[in-house]
Amino acid sequence: MSPRRPIPMPSQLELFGSMLIVSAQTNTPKPSSRRGPVHKPQGAVYDLARFFAVINEVMFKQELAPPTMRWSRNRWRYTLGLCDVEDRVITLNCALDDARIPEVVVAGIMHHEMLHLYFGFSEGARGQRRYHTPEFRAAEKLFPGFETTERWIADHWPLRGRPAKRPRPETQSFLAYLSMMHG
Repeated sequence: MSPRRPIPMPSQLELFGSMLIVSAQTNTPKPSSRRGPVHKPQGAVYDLARFFAVINEVMFKQELAPPTMRWSRNRWRYTLGLCDVEDRVITLNCALDDARIPEVVVAGIMHHEMLHLYFGFSEGARGQRRYHTPEFRAAEKLFPGFETTERWIADHWPLRGRPAKRPRPETQSFLAYLSMMHG
């Protein structure tokens, strides 16, 4: 496991433009207002905060402090999610906030990004950052929906067409199943 980087004290930060502001009270990152409106974790179909809470409880035993979570401003063609480890920001592709995307797929992608927060990064032989270490990959496979998520992504991504306008059909919730299974 790589050493965790200390959070810089607010007095050390001189932030402009797209940088993040660290709150002196909570020491948690907040998106800068200079970038425009703050993105919220609640989407039209899925709530990233709910995914984080359930996965954090079941898979991480509440070890992870909540990061800033948001949906991307625009649809990305290939990238499903990003995690800024240093600033503790998880961004999921807004194309995933769609009734056609199974809940288990969004949960699997959120779990992957949460693993980035958990493991951080290690230094490679030439000083490059390594995020997907063997330990990371092994932990990723422990997620109950890992194979389903990987298979769905291989079969359906990039998603063609526009997001569905109808709500997600009510079926057994994967998050409810995950909570029940490990509760």
